[in-house]
Amino acid sequence: MNNILPNGTELRDLLSDSVLTTNHIHRLLRDKGIIAQNSDKNSAFPIYMSLLLSPQEFNYLSEKNSEKEEKEKVASVVIPIDENIELADFCIDLNIHEILSNKLTYKPTYEVIGSPILVINNDEIDYEIRLKSTSNIKGWSSRESYHNASLNFKKEKDKLIVTKIHTSKDSEKVLNFALDNYEEQLNNKGYTRKGKKIDRILFNDFTNENRFSFFYSFAKDFKNVLEFEEITDIDILPDYEDSKALPESLKDFLENVNTLNLKGKKLQGHIFITQKENHNFIQLKSIKFKYKLSKLGCDGNCVIEFEFPDKKNMDISEFQFNISNLSINKEDREKVTLRTITKKINGVLNSHKLDNYELYQSKNIEELQS
Repeated sequence: MNNILPNGTELRDLLSDSVLTTNHIHRLLRDKGIIAQNSDKNSAFPIYMSLLLSPQEFNYLSEKNSEKEEKEKVASVVIPIDENIELADFCIDLNIHEILSNKLTYKPTYEVIGSPILVINNDEIDYEIRLKSTSNIKGWSSRESYHNASLNFKKEKDKLIVTKIHTSKDSEKVLNFALDNYEEQLNNKGYTRKGKKIDRILFNDFTNENRFSFFYSFAKDFKNVLEFEEITDIDILPDYEDSKALPESLKDFLENVNTLNLKGKKLQGHIFITQKENHNFIQLKSIKFKYKLSKLGCDGNCVIEFEFPDKKNMDISEFQFNISNLSINKEDREKVTLRTITKKINGVLNSHKLDNYELYQSKNIEELQS
């Protein structure tokens, strides 16, 4: 890709695969002395495709194309451990190349770059992976893509909190292979507590009602980080397991409905949220919240999606969240980095998630009621 200057249809692949906005295209055209009357991308693309790129313009497009990496998805695993084990002892060798060789019976379309190792950093353990994925069904400009993934291990008394961050399906697979091997090694070394299970936040860990409560617990202000503004999206599945008890108000509304996606403004006032008597008959699978950034050294807002993403295996779908949109005011962009803001947001949401999982998971509700 870096040895040629594309034009025509090859350039179209690069333009359509990148995150170029109308302003980007018109900036490139203006640099060539061309003013386009129509600001629509569909009108500007053909003009640009008829031109020859300079190396500088190609580098600009390539950089924009690399920004298209998928959003970071954050999930957690809680491993019960012997609290007398020192943190350094949890720095176990994870030879990811050997792990993949043993796990896979086929040649994957991805490869791990380098040899990542576990490193202690500020009383935590970090394990970072970078993948190169290759797809033969994509255009030449996006045939190869690079994805980051990481595991963070934090010891809290008799628990090891593992935070998984991935940006693609491939990087998620690799992380899960690595984590499975890590858990197996902990068991073999006797570092885990016998009789205690490893917790992942799964769809089936909740009743319909407390799944609503778990999701809605994020509709709050997070001090010095986020201020809740509104719910913008709700994705639900009707639960017809006890159709006889279904309220009349829902019977007509949900008749013949398999899934329902709601998009709008201030959906926290919608009857699916406000009328708690309906929650037992609705499976909430994803929701989006809009927040205002608070005291992070900049003004802006973000939209965060909380979801159980595996639609084919919903019962064992693992809860995750991602910042689907992060906007910082133009005058503040030089004061902070998106990476710093993202890390701060992920940290407070992850902590809140684990606390409220303990509160709302089904087994705890049953214990409180018994």
